[in-house]
Amino acid sequence: MNVLFVTWDGPQVSYLESLFLPIFKQLQYFGFHFHILQFSWSSAEVTDQRRKECENSGCTYTYVPVIRRHVALGGLVTSLLGARQVSKAIEEHDIDIIMARSTLPALSTLLYLRGRKTPFVFDADGLPLDERVDFAGQSPSSLVYRLLRDIEAQAVRRADAVLTRSRKAVSILQARAGAGTADDRFHVVSNGRDSALFSSGEADDRIAVKERLGIPADAPLVVYAGSLGPQYAPEAMLSLFGLIRESRLDAHFLVLSGSPEVMSDLVSAYDSSLATGVTVMRVDANEVPQWLVASDLGLAFREPTFSMQGVAPIKLGEYLLCGLPVVATRGVGDSHFIDENSGFLVNGCDADTLASVADWFIHKVLPAREDYRTHCRSVGVEHFSLESSVEAYRKALLSIQVEP
Repeated sequence: MNVLFVTWDGPQVSYLESLFLPIFKQLQYFGFHFHILQFSWSSAEVTDQRRKECENSGCTYTYVPVIRRHVALGGLVTSLLGARQVSKAIEEHDIDIIMARSTLPALSTLLYLRGRKTPFVFDADGLPLDERVDFAGQSPSSLVYRLLRDIEAQAVRRADAVLTRSRKAVSILQARAGAGTADDRFHVVSNGRDSALFSSGEADDRIAVKERLGIPADAPLVVYAGSLGPQYAPEAMLSLFGLIRESRLDAHFLVLSGSPEVMSDLVSAYDSSLATGVTVMRVDANEVPQWLVASDLGLAFREPTFSMQGVAPIKLGEYLLCGLPVVATRGVGDSHFIDENSGFLVNGCDADTLASVADWFIHKVLPAREDYRTHCRSVGVEHFSLESSVEAYRKALLSIQVEP
């Protein structure tokens, strides 16, 4: 089957390359061939690189420029005009199934689908409209929000299959779509990672990385990998590290982020005495696993807003696959797979909670670090491996009846 994947990504976002292409490449072995139609405003250099990566993964790539004048209006106009691009791609590649990721690509697809029976997969991609309310200040009563919510509901109703990243998102989207939206239309898929790349590694590798950081081989290493901003509770991370350091003066905190200056500035303002124990750096995506392998605890705090019920933090899978026990916020996506031997779920970041986490890490995790490493790795492979993601996508695509 030929599948058209319609997506919308900014120049700084690498989800297509890092998340979707590995899945699409593996799905080719099951007879699914993907063609990428990407709306973006990236530079020619970024676009060329994306095209090369798509072609190297066995996918065709078509770039559609997004109108950036009057951003909100420009995006809407681009989506309306995008139906022609969808139509063109379907004819050119003899498409059997359309898969639209998120709301604006869904709008372009729905406009094309009017009066047509082409099978349609809606990748809801969390609850992105509600994220704008929670984190970007958009009013839930605004015309733009209400319009996009209607498009989201229409996409769920029209879709032959709906992909979500959490079980909680299923009930929310189903309720919004209205009565008659069948349960079997929804499929929860994971943000899988290559379990060979993200592995628990060898002892010598871990020692070598700690040497590069200038810390002893047995020094506890706490890590955070990902974006930085208020919703990720950076001050709580520093508070937790400070508590850990009260018991283990040799403890070190490693922050891997595309915006390292955010944490560097915060460390100086928050508690300059912690500065000698904190390393903040930007690394290429393919270098992240080697740093995680050497770590002993992965942090995944997130403000537990309404929209966060629909996400599946990629860092959780990366941590667990590398054998790291995690500290994560309860209510952010699905967390049923995190047990007492693979992590610590928190409801908030108050002083008592952070003290409990520090005590758990010092007195339970560190003395039994190898046992935790083995168990965390097994949890990661079961829930976050590339193979588990490919299987979930395969089942979703096979659930669709395609006319010969």
